[in-house]
Amino acid sequence: MCKCVRSCFTLYNSAAIKRTILNHHFQGLDKVGALPQGLQFILSRSASSHAGSDNVETEVIPKIKTPLKYDDSVKSVKYLTPLRALNEYVLSPADLEKLPRYYSRSPYSNEVRTQVFLRSDVERIALEKHGGQEALEMRRKLVKEMERKASIDKFTYKKLAKEIKLACNRDRNKEKPIVSTSGNWRVGPGRVVMFAIGVNSLNMAAKAVAWWFTGSKSMFSEMMHSVADTLNQILLAYGLRFSLQRPDVDHPYGYQRMQSISSLISGVGIFFLGSGFTFYHAVQGLIVPHGLDETSVYGAIAVTIGSLLSEGSTLLMAYREVKAKAAESKFDSIRAYLESGTANPSTSVVLLEDTAAVLGVLVATGALSASIWTGATWPDTVGGIAISGILAAVAAFIIRTNTDILLGKSISLERQEKIMRFIDNVKIIRGTYDTKAMLMGGGDSVRLKVEVDVDGRELTRRYLETMQLDVLLAEINTIKTEEQMVHFMLKHGDQIVNTLGAEINQIEEGLKLPESESSARINAQRTGRRSRARLFRSCTFQPSCRKTKFRLLLRLFDTELPP
Repeated sequence: MCKCVRSCFTLYNSAAIKRTILNHHFQGLDKVGALPQGLQFILSRSASSHAGSDNVETEVIPKIKTPLKYDDSVKSVKYLTPLRALNEYVLSPADLEKLPRYYSRSPYSNEVRTQVFLRSDVERIALEKHGGQEALEMRRKLVKEMERKASIDKFTYKKLAKEIKLACNRDRNKEKPIVSTSGNWRVGPGRVVMFAIGVNSLNMAAKAVAWWFTGSKSMFSEMMHSVADTLNQILLAYGLRFSLQRPDVDHPYGYQRMQSISSLISGVGIFFLGSGFTFYHAVQGLIVPHGLDETSVYGAIAVTIGSLLSEGSTLLMAYREVKAKAAESKFDSIRAYLESGTANPSTSVVLLEDTAAVLGVLVATGALSASIWTGATWPDTVGGIAISGILAAVAAFIIRTNTDILLGKSISLERQEKIMRFIDNVKIIRGTYDTKAMLMGGGDSVRLKVEVDVDGRELTRRYLETMQLDVLLAEINTIKTEEQMVHFMLKHGDQIVNTLGAEINQIEEGLKLPESESSARINAQRTGRRSRARLFRSCTFQPSCRKTKFRLLLRLFDTELPP
């Protein structure tokens, strides 16, 4: 033991640090005399040797212990959501109807409060129903065994979930969906995708007829290009529709990334079906040359001109949509917007596909014209190879951008800095650290994690602004015993934590607004904090730690983070 202490003194040659170390390891002892003799000797010797330099008394400061006694009126309040009550205590919705309902501040942006039950009430009714704790445990084991042996039918699960929702929210207003699916195919990406499906279907049929009569390699490449575009855009429409589903138990962050998944599959389809197959067919034309019927070729040229007009109309629609979004997000160019990962995957894929389609039609028209002018077939074959290369380049760009999003691409450093500055401007925040923000499937959905250091003094000042100080002072003057002091501290400590929760809610709401509106909201918070006193008192839960981590899923379908 003595050797161990001497080695510690070699590393920490300050008497003040030695005292702190010994106080930490022997804090249960009341005084130096209670230490073993060897340690007393080392301690006194060290103090005498450093008296001239540090001039600090080296004695172990006894730890102050105040026994805190709780009576029956001081109880911990625990809440359970309806779903947890049903699952963990093997109850039915009818059982929960008998219990009193409470409402806590909701963690979701689409509702103000969420329904909960007291855990003590749920435990009481579960024990009454099952006949004791042992019977409840046996029932839980039985349910787990049943779940292990057979998977739950999804149709039955959805039906049960719907029944639970109706039973538990009977006295609440009808919940609005996170995303309204009505009219999604008449505006924005949905309109672009549906228009592209119709145009490409007509082009596919016309090019197929032209290829059948001419046997042109370029026309075959264009036909396969239209086939790939039509199938891929049908896939994009499915992904767009699928991504609008509400988050559920299996996918708590929603289905927003389904757009990127469908776009990635679309890129792979363009590469193999559009580029690979047409390249093979064109190379085969070089090995085995074919003849062209001049009369049929003129008809094929007419088809390509018609395709150019139709593909150009789709390209113009997609270009306007992407240009408007790029300007709204304050990007310098459309290319920068597409590479940023914030562009809607469905619209960007349609834009790139139609760009390739217009270039392909121009190449096919030029190749057919060159074949008629020269009387040779090799220009037509070279045109097919060129179209294959265009499709491969577009497919590679689509695959790369959507892979970045699915891997969790971060937002730009400039946007991260703006987010940190916005949070730093909130008065209760002392510091902002470890900001991580990544895209959630393109578009304007961002998953954000920020670690903040909360200023306890400013937080307490915020709470005091919601109180009448004369009433609070009178309440303090009534405190005569330790028990009364404990009740006073617990009551107001809980309300301070509620204030913290309300402040974090304000930060979350501000992050969803454009930059100008966010700044205006911060100024309003600084000048009109007293008007939110009622809001603070209505809050019921938030983690009570000084250094608070909060993770936000910002589903911003109408607005974006400050660009």
